[in-house]
Order: sequence, then structure tokens, then C-alpha cells
Amino acid sequence: MPMKWNEIYTSLLKVWEQMGKDPKEKPPVPLILAAWNETPSLAKLHRWKETIAWAENHNCSDLVRELKDEEKFRG
Repeated sequence: MPMKWNEIYTSLLKVWEQMGKDPKEKPPVPLILAAWNETPSLAKLHRWKETIAWAENHNCSDLVRELKDEEKFRG
């Protein structure tokens, strides 16, 4: 869901800042706010997978924790 996704993104941004803020290495922007309503479910899933991959590639997959059932999007 958008609020949890934003919390995770904020945590990933902190990692990115500690890495030196290379624009090419910035984590994927979450599809929240207006983008949430405008974006098809498949695109949301793709962006979420990109977020997980970014976290894994930057050794911070612990920040992309397992979501509770009520926090998951059911498109």
C-alpha cells in the first residue's frame, strides 16, 4: 500500500544518501499519491520488484521487509 511503500522508500533514500547520492544509483520512486490511482496494477508490481532488486543490489534488503497481509496491495 502507498504509505508503507513510502516508508520503505524513505529508508532506501537514507542508504542512497550514505552512498554519496549518485543520481544513477537512486532507488526507484514509489508509485504513490496521484500515481497510485493512475497506474495499472501490473506497473505497480513491476516497480515494486525494481525496488526489491535495488535493495538487494545495495545490501539493504532487510529494509524491504515482508509486509503484513493488510499492508499488501491486492490489484
